[in-house]
Amino acid sequence: MISRRHAIKSLVISVGGSALFSACGGRGVLAVLTPSASPRFYSEREMAVLSRVSDLLLPRTETPGALDAHVPALLDQLMAEWASSETQASHRAALAALDTRLQASSGGDFLEGTDSVAEQALAAVDAGAYADEPLQGYRALKGLITQAYFATEEGAVDEQQWVAVPGRWEPCLDRS
Repeated sequence: MISRRHAIKSLVISVGGSALFSACGGRGVLAVLTPSASPRFYSEREMAVLSRVSDLLLPRTETPGALDAHVPALLDQLMAEWASSETQASHRAALAALDTRLQASSGGDFLEGTDSVAEQALAAVDAGAYADEPLQGYRALKGLITQAYFATEEGAVDEQQWVAVPGRWEPCLDRS
């Protein structure tokens, strides 16, 4: 279970991160996110696993999904441009451990399996990660995918229906 403090901290980081990028005068602005571009940080296999997991966690419904919001491309750029070498190494190790666990849970190649096999494999990994199995890297990756999704326009506006200023702002009110 996530604590209120952790949720608020994550929200501040995601909102502050986007504000920080816009304040860089064009130098820190991320390039256009396209899923067809070759990955800069991830290998082809890592990008495929990340894309499949992202799609299973946040699928397209009546609102855009993680792939519609280009979450894997966003994470690729953040890891390539922002993450320290320690963060990159731990993230890559967590993704490799997840890939290995998904291969074992799906009984074959997780990427080649049907959607139902992939969903069952991910559900097994998810249940284990939140029970007693030491798979903290998966929990962190799931959090990154979710935060990246809700930091995009599709996640914030379409999914959460976020409005910049709800209602009317009255700067001066009579107190009499």
